[in-house]
Amino acid sequence: MIFDDGLELRESCARCMADPADVESYDTLMNGCRIIGRGFLRLYSIMPSMNTRMVYSNYVGGGMISFNKTISGFSQKGKSLDEIVARYRVRDVKKLSLAIMYDDSNSMTAWWRIKNMGVRISEAQAPQSYAKVACLALMEGLGKTADISLWTYGSRPEGPFTANNNMYRQLISRNGSGGTRLDLALQSLLDVGWHRKPGTKVAIILTDGVPEVGRSVYAEDVLVNVKALDLLRSVMGSKVKVLYIQLHTDDSRRYKKCGGYTMKEFGEAIEKMGGLVMNVDTANHISDSLFKGLQQVLKLR
Repeated sequence: MIFDDGLELRESCARCMADPADVESYDTLMNGCRIIGRGFLRLYSIMPSMNTRMVYSNYVGGGMISFNKTISGFSQKGKSLDEIVARYRVRDVKKLSLAIMYDDSNSMTAWWRIKNMGVRISEAQAPQSYAKVACLALMEGLGKTADISLWTYGSRPEGPFTANNNMYRQLISRNGSGGTRLDLALQSLLDVGWHRKPGTKVAIILTDGVPEVGRSVYAEDVLVNVKALDLLRSVMGSKVKVLYIQLHTDDSRRYKKCGGYTMKEFGEAIEKMGGLVMNVDTANHISDSLFKGLQQVLKLR
């Protein structure tokens, strides 16, 4: 971990989740995430893609003379200074759109892990607190340079949320909402037409498990597995780059088969389709992996 998304920030995040009116904790959280985000942006030199185009205009002393267009003008209208054409290159920043798909399944929370895994952890130590800080750092680091939309998904999807409709508060308030229905979140993304946005589009999926209904029924989990992969294929077919971040926070879930896939097998299936998969073995590396993955996925053709 290069920049410290330490205990104080995660405790502030947990307090904000419990009490949305806690202004002091909210300010501490957002200021810390902003510092982390800007630090990682500098470290990984994450810059928007650029388009280069040639511009032609009347020659006024700048640029290079376009001899072909100038001669054509002379031929049509006679020799005149007004017919001298200059050319120069212009670089336009390509619009960057991010869809953050945050896994709000029960297994991301402290209360579920205490109940089902017999571990005593505070909310600040839960995977969701690390993940929330990482997402907030990305949102704050990029600021207005990117168009960011947020979906959360448990047993059902919620979103899209943006900076104009409480995206930060919606993320912070999540505390587990059932299964891992990534398929429904992807369907929502397609339904609202997010994949048709102009410029560079990146879907960032952050999860600690395989898409599943959450009732440990093999047949229905297989259907969810297959549907999620089919929808990911459709999303990528619309020139959306996919960054899939898997949180391997405990070995018991890493090798557990949900439907037809383990986490490793599901990640490999996404890689075969052209997505970038990042495996995070320790929770305090989530922020680093998120920014490093974004840098790498932006380089993909």
